[in-house]
Amino acid sequence: MKNRNVPVFLMVLVMMAPAWAGTIETEFIEQPWPREYVHELEVGRHPVRWRQRITKQDGLFAGVQCTVPLSRKATWDKATEYQDIGKMTPGVTAVRYTEKTDTRQVIEMDVKILWKTLTMRFEIEQDPPNAVRFRWVDKTLGEYRGVTTFQELPPASPGAPPQTVMALSTWLKPARPVPARLLLMVERITMLKGVETFLDAAAPRAALAEASKPPASR
Repeated sequence: MKNRNVPVFLMVLVMMAPAWAGTIETEFIEQPWPREYVHELEVGRHPVRWRQRITKQDGLFAGVQCTVPLSRKATWDKATEYQDIGKMTPGVTAVRYTEKTDTRQVIEMDVKILWKTLTMRFEIEQDPPNAVRFRWVDKTLGEYRGVTTFQELPPASPGAPPQTVMALSTWLKPARPVPARLLLMVERITMLKGVETFLDAAAPRAALAEASKPPASR
């Protein structure tokens, strides 16, 4: 079933601000949040860890953590295929680069809301293969930041397939009063759906990588 709330979220954020240059600070997003709510759940057949915090003063914090059945490099490569954002996010009709280097990108996303197409511009900083940070800023409407981190787990046993913990954390601070609970609901739906789609796509890659391994010597 398609998520009909996503356009509401995008309309609340309404659009188009040029990206600000400079380092994207996300340390306050990555740390545990005071009085955060944490919940273990499943999206599709995948277990994930959800956390959230929302206050009028500090804004909306949301995060989801999952274990990807791939090496950190393979997880990184998959997560930084930004053209796939359109496949994972309802309403996104096109994604294009306006700036692209190994450590910094600026992407524009065309988003269809009802009969109108709007453009959002995100600044992205990459620290391969550890973290991806992004930011959308509008002085009138507010600010949206996020960070995705990647940590490869030690093998569960000799010869066991690799696994990587991927954690996405976001912060949204509207510049004007908006229905905070509505934003939280839509952020949760969008993030969990995106993670489910990502993990569904990672599974075949993991199976292919495992099948291509040479047989263990006796």
